[in-house]
Amino acid sequence: MVAIKRSGKLHLLLLDALGASLSAVGVGAALWLFLVHNQHTVSELRDYNQLISSATQDLAALRTARDRQQATLQDRQTELAAGGQLPSEISLEGYFQTLSRLAVQHRLRVVRHNPLTSRNYPGLLEQRYAYEVIGTMPDLARFFKAIEDAEFWADISYLKIHDGQPQGGDPTEERIASLTISLFSAATNEKAATGTG
Repeated sequence: MVAIKRSGKLHLLLLDALGASLSAVGVGAALWLFLVHNQHTVSELRDYNQLISSATQDLAALRTARDRQQATLQDRQTELAAGGQLPSEISLEGYFQTLSRLAVQHRLRVVRHNPLTSRNYPGLLEQRYAYEVIGTMPDLARFFKAIEDAEFWADISYLKIHDGQPQGGDPTEERIASLTISLFSAATNEKAATGTG
């Protein structure tokens, strides 16, 4: 009976030892999983925070770029709206200074420029000027092109080229170009009342 009791105690001790070992292994595994998983979770949280920070910076940069683009669009729309409109009046002095500069640049001599009768149309005033220059045919052609490309609302509405000398034919010979230059502006009531048609 004593042997049975010892054997029973031994079994109980073995069971206790086995239970304690299993508990220790379970606790160890739980701790190991908790620590490793916790480090993994901390690492994932750090990565997510970095992603959120990066996305926030990208969003701020995109908003700044959008604001710049909207400002540029507004500027372009304003320029476009103003660019196609006739000026309310023309700086005649500025235009003829530009015209004289173009003539000199293209090796032409200005013979005369006289005002002609203005013409009024609904919302439009055409101020016309007779203009005469002397130069070679290539220089005259470049001058006409420069007038057309000028930033003024101006046009050559009449052109006649005469030979400067009776023999003619040689492109290096000087010729006289008589032209009518029309300057356009939006007619005001005052201009329309004083202008002649």
